[in-house]
Amino acid sequence: MAEENTVESQIAAPSRRAALLGAAGLTLAACAGGEDPPLAGPPKGRVVLLRGLANVFSTGMDELEEKLRTAGFDASTYNHIEWRGQAQETVTLARTGRLVRPFAVVGHSLGADDGIRLAAQVGQATGLADLLVTFDPVLVGSVPPGPAHVRNYYQTTGVWGRGLSAENGFTGVLENRPVSGDNHFTIDKDPGLHGEVLRLLEQTRARLGPSGRAAPWPPA
Repeated sequence: MAEENTVESQIAAPSRRAALLGAAGLTLAACAGGEDPPLAGPPKGRVVLLRGLANVFSTGMDELEEKLRTAGFDASTYNHIEWRGQAQETVTLARTGRLVRPFAVVGHSLGADDGIRLAAQVGQATGLADLLVTFDPVLVGSVPPGPAHVRNYYQTTGVWGRGLSAENGFTGVLENRPVSGDNHFTIDKDPGLHGEVLRLLEQTRARLGPSGRAAPWPPA
């Protein structure tokens, strides 16, 4: 897809990314999780959460997923290497009028890096990337056009913590939130930040109004 090539060319960092991914070759079997439990009622939105390296260091994404599902959001957690498939699936849902909004992407570490790519691709293809929340991205330092609202939480005690910048053409809202008291391996598990994400989702949903679903695209 043209959108994917644009995003990749703008934000990929191949050499450093390859070094971090070298230990991830055995993670494919761990990517598939169990079925998500059913929601108590109609979904209040769709949230894709992305773990970081090896599905080991981002267990806070699973904890956040559970909280979001309890609150009524259709939230699911994946390994970061699955971002392309999730982007394609989301674009298909949007174009057929089956994407429940708000649509949000949340990621930690390498999952934050690929969350930026996912939200950019969906936003550029459909205009429906309502919210992106990143927890301490490591290789990607800027946000391409696509997401409507970006909130970046980053720790200030280690080597990776930093704010994000907006790339040319980005027209959304970008917030950088430094977090003291957490490090790269604990920031994704912070219950206070989980509460902030839930409140931000509720606020985003309220701004979208009562429809909660993207209209199908007209036939070509």
